[in-house]
Amino acid sequence: MENIITLEKVNELLSQGFNCSQIVFLYGSERLGLEPETALKIAGAFGGGMNNGETCGCVTGALMVLGLKYGQYMPYDLAAKSLLIQKKTEFEGRFKEAHETLICREILGYDISNPAEKSIIMEKGLLDEICPCLIWDACQILDDML
Repeated sequence: MENIITLEKVNELLSQGFNCSQIVFLYGSERLGLEPETALKIAGAFGGGMNNGETCGCVTGALMVLGLKYGQYMPYDLAAKSLLIQKKTEFEGRFKEAHETLICREILGYDISNPAEKSIIMEKGLLDEICPCLIWDACQILDDML
């Protein structure tokens, strides 16, 4: 069965309280056979740029998927290490081309780790407006790379 992501599915998962990193990691890791519960737990702390407005959770979720698929697990496997760095660089370049940055606070225009700015993010509904498309885009890029 093909794993397909839609904006409706993204919004459903967001409405259930899952964050951007969890959704992207869940999407990609399911394709690689990781149990959903495990995937959601692993990615739980990475949403909102690790809740510091740093690297977008969509990016960290995708990089974890790429690590799961291409990562080095044998000692001295420099070829695997090199391939993962290539894949990481490709993903980041494609995401940045589409969204100009990899940084959560730059994407949202506000710092989610600052309580006053987080209030603005919530009042303006920026998470609902911006994040679903970022999640969908990250999943589409992963589709091409896995």
